[in-house]
Amino acid sequence: MKEPIIAGIDAGSSSIKTVIARVNDDKIEVIGIGESESEGIMKGIVVNIEAAADAIEKSVNQAEQMAGIQSPDPIATIGGEHIQGKNSKGVIGVNNKNKEVTHVEIERVLESAKNILIPQDREIIETIEQEYSLDEQDEIKNPIGMSGTRLETRVHIITGLKYVSDNLRRTLNKMKFTGRDFIVNVRGSAEAVLTRDEKELGVVVFDIGHSTTSLMVFLEGAVWHTAVIPIGSHHITNDISKGLRITIPAAEKLKCDHGYAFIDMIGEREIIEVPTASGKLRTIPKRALTEIIQPRVEEIFSLCGQELAKMKYIDSLSAGMVFTGGGALIPGLVDLAKAYQTAVKGAIPISARIGVPDKILGIRDIANNPAYSAVVGILMMSLDEATPMNIQSGKKSSDKKFKFKNPFNKNPFSEFFK
Repeated sequence: MKEPIIAGIDAGSSSIKTVIARVNDDKIEVIGIGESESEGIMKGIVVNIEAAADAIEKSVNQAEQMAGIQSPDPIATIGGEHIQGKNSKGVIGVNNKNKEVTHVEIERVLESAKNILIPQDREIIETIEQEYSLDEQDEIKNPIGMSGTRLETRVHIITGLKYVSDNLRRTLNKMKFTGRDFIVNVRGSAEAVLTRDEKELGVVVFDIGHSTTSLMVFLEGAVWHTAVIPIGSHHITNDISKGLRITIPAAEKLKCDHGYAFIDMIGEREIIEVPTASGKLRTIPKRALTEIIQPRVEEIFSLCGQELAKMKYIDSLSAGMVFTGGGALIPGLVDLAKAYQTAVKGAIPISARIGVPDKILGIRDIANNPAYSAVVGILMMSLDEATPMNIQSGKKSSDKKFKFKNPFNKNPFSEFFK
């Protein structure tokens, strides 16, 4: 018996994550997971197609072996500093015989909204509906079936550099995947971790990745702002490496094993071991590690806060902040945010939490891991694109020709919480 199967790939700067899932009553049931070390990708952008294809192939193979089937054509995330969001309006006349809004009018008005000036080296990645108005009636979510003469829409348009999507598509083409659709990674993360009520009340999601931090603002259920900050979790690792004079791999392990974002929660007598260049271990106060981490986390928050303050969204975020992505795994992140809320005079209390992709069935290993939010989210957004496959037949022999080769500022939250 054939069942609807869907696959997603999140090609990040740190790792490549592949998820294969069965669509079960409009829910995602994960049946295969793959993850490989990222190669050929920097700051979310493919810089070496051969190396990136090697890494993606390994991740896909792992997921296929676990699922017992060959992956269908996957949906992929796209990200990086080049991603930009912009709001736009469109308007048309409803000129059919009955003056009724149909799918045809919706397509026409959305095309009108997409008629914006963008540089030749950029392209529209996503057009996200916000609201409609018909004649004198505003704030309509779905005008289909209604009658009127003038239909307007507001949309959020996300653009990116053409060469970035072209190179990602070429990378996927090497594996006989089409690369037909891309979804911005923070949009996928938001879909995976936010509730409907949070989107309606007003919320901002921060996806802290390897090299960048992406943010997306939801108001009244729709996306109203998207931006990317050029600092991520790897900058924390690099700071540790320089501050303690250890290698990047050792710094990453130290961050994962003992890292904490908020020094007030670390005891003065806590001690940790740090490797030296000679291979021996030395002991340092755990607070010394946090003293390196906290300023960089504060800088990330400060830059995100400046972005939100610029758009005057702070007072509209009734549901607060949700942190996700691999960088959200560092303990104390929420505690630090709450501490600064209290510290800034006149701040509006804003709630904060870590967002995990918990709306899934099947393999639950990834359910509590915010690093998988983006890839799970793009699957949730693509349920109707599932491919019927026979999952009892075992993994099919691949016809892929490509084979992989062996081988932080003073009081930074002032603007954020004003």
